[in-house]
Amino acid sequence: MDRFEFFSKLPRSEPGGATFTSAYLTQFPIKAHDCILDLACASGDRATWIARSRGCKIIAVDSDARYLPLVRQRSDEGGAGHLVAPVAASYNALPFPDGAFKYVLAEGAALALGLKQALTLWRRVVALHGNLAVTYPGVVNKDAPAEVRGPLEARMVEPLGTLADYHQVVRAAGYEVVHQVPLQPELWDGFYTQTMRRAWALVEAGTLTEDDPAIRDALGEARWFRRAGRGRVFLQALVLRRVR
Repeated sequence: MDRFEFFSKLPRSEPGGATFTSAYLTQFPIKAHDCILDLACASGDRATWIARSRGCKIIAVDSDARYLPLVRQRSDEGGAGHLVAPVAASYNALPFPDGAFKYVLAEGAALALGLKQALTLWRRVVALHGNLAVTYPGVVNKDAPAEVRGPLEARMVEPLGTLADYHQVVRAAGYEVVHQVPLQPELWDGFYTQTMRRAWALVEAGTLTEDDPAIRDALGEARWFRRAGRGRVFLQALVLRRVR
């Protein structure tokens, strides 16, 4: 079982939730004629909710093509099938014209690239003075030990930084910060609670054992957060404006 097979049965593959997305999305004056790019859409819950609540079109992109049928199913069931268009594409080679989007959402998509590279690569598809909302984890204390950085950092291509570090990266990449929102503690807990329930359900059903890499990694990250990560790591939504 890989990460897709494990998380495709859950609402999200990374910590988050509708209240988190809504907290930063209020900064986007979205109109019904707008088309939004949603990166790392996973099963399409977020894209469906935004399309239905805002009445706008969503290009829902995930790097794993296996998510596309799920996005179509979720959007159809959610009454937004005519507004959501699923696309499989690599996050470092987006198949869209320069300046194609006024609004881009990227919850979790930058983990695979690193914040600097992600912001640099995606700037091309963001219209000048358009907005990019990116979420990225970090550490409260820059001297946080390895036990705090834990398995979350193991899934990243660069070490966790502080919010001040990320603000410097943002400015250097040609953006300015217009709004920022931290992930609420209850959404952190809710995500890892769902993760553990899914893992134990698979083990109890005899489908997998605790030694399976997907189960081991999922339980390990959930336990890490509760033991060492809570209150010492953060997940920040940064609403950025492209200024050059």
